[in-house]
Amino acid sequence: METDAELFFALAEALGIGLLIGIEREQQAHRSGKEASAGVRTFTLASLVGALSMLAGGVPLLAVAVVIVGVVRVAWIVVRGDQTVGLTTSLALITVVLLGALAIETATMAAGVAVLIASLLAAREVLHNFSRTVLTAVELRDGLILGVAILVILPALPNLDVGPGGALNPRNLFIIIVLIMSIGAAGHIATRVVGARLGLPLSGFLSGFVSSTATIAALGRRAGDKPDEVRSASAGAALSSVSSLMQIGIILFALNPAMFAAGVPVLLGAGLAAALYGAATFLLSIHGDNKPEALELPTQVFSVKGAVKFMLIVASVMLVSAILSERFGSGAVLPAVTLAGLVSTNSAAVALASLVGAGQMPAIDGALPLAAALSANTAVRLWISLRASEASYRRSVSGGLVIQLVALWAGWWLGEFILA
Repeated sequence: METDAELFFALAEALGIGLLIGIEREQQAHRSGKEASAGVRTFTLASLVGALSMLAGGVPLLAVAVVIVGVVRVAWIVVRGDQTVGLTTSLALITVVLLGALAIETATMAAGVAVLIASLLAAREVLHNFSRTVLTAVELRDGLILGVAILVILPALPNLDVGPGGALNPRNLFIIIVLIMSIGAAGHIATRVVGARLGLPLSGFLSGFVSSTATIAALGRRAGDKPDEVRSASAGAALSSVSSLMQIGIILFALNPAMFAAGVPVLLGAGLAAALYGAATFLLSIHGDNKPEALELPTQVFSVKGAVKFMLIVASVMLVSAILSERFGSGAVLPAVTLAGLVSTNSAAVALASLVGAGQMPAIDGALPLAAALSANTAVRLWISLRASEASYRRSVSGGLVIQLVALWAGWWLGEFILA
């Protein structure tokens, strides 16, 4: 009885799949002012043909059914002589036959795929508009590069620990490249969606996911060129530190949750200080500046060259740290990671997470090197802000960075006090 009930449910599922996609095709034809070349009844019957073929003869009979439906479809188009019949409906019809058969084996998966296909068919105008007017050639290229990196290259890399103390792992190092490119892509998408509408503060925040240091420099030039936007530029510079710290947190959590937990007090202290200072500066800019324009951002989604350079920096730091740790103990990690922080806080964070993951040092000992790396990078950004031509920008941004530096070490001290 249970088998009969399951069989009835599977056939009902196949019926529903045909109805769903058939209705969508009927509505699409109606909106175009044409008669549907295959509608509700055709798709429903095709789905039931697939289900019954699977029940009666398995895959061999299903293959015969697919061929027959395909031949009948082609013959109908030839006899009718309609040159406007698209390929989409014909492919959808064949797919529905297969989905009907899939409903016999696993109804849930068949229903999910059917909903996905119906959504794609219904979104025809949206997808066409997106591909023709919204998506740029550079974005398409970078999207394909990211897809190849994730789906082709990453699975093919060996998961082996090599080098001194097993410090280097080809797959883990390539994951770093993928992670950086993915974060860059997310920031680019967010900028395309809302960045240009909300001006310098939000553009500065989003640009911080790419490089807070470069953002502070760019906004400093903007403040020098347009002194009436100095408060908006200062807010964007402060908020770029928030996004940079968020990115470090994401990297640590993705690579090593234990290292992330150890670094939370440091990241939280610096992040809250930067966020509060940036928010205060932004509120002042609303009343003081003219309506701010958006900061012009790079057109590319991410830099493959930059991601590879970043990975090489991380690998170098990990290798040097591992060699120094073998000779002088875990205390040698501190100067190595601090030096890395002068170039990139992300590379320092990745190196720490990887060293903890490889067992080179306990996670609790990673908070101090993380704070030192962040301090070194903050010092670099402080130096860049003091080189800006606009005095108000220099005072505002440098003051915020000093507050952030104090809050960073206060967070580290508080974390050490709680853990002690």
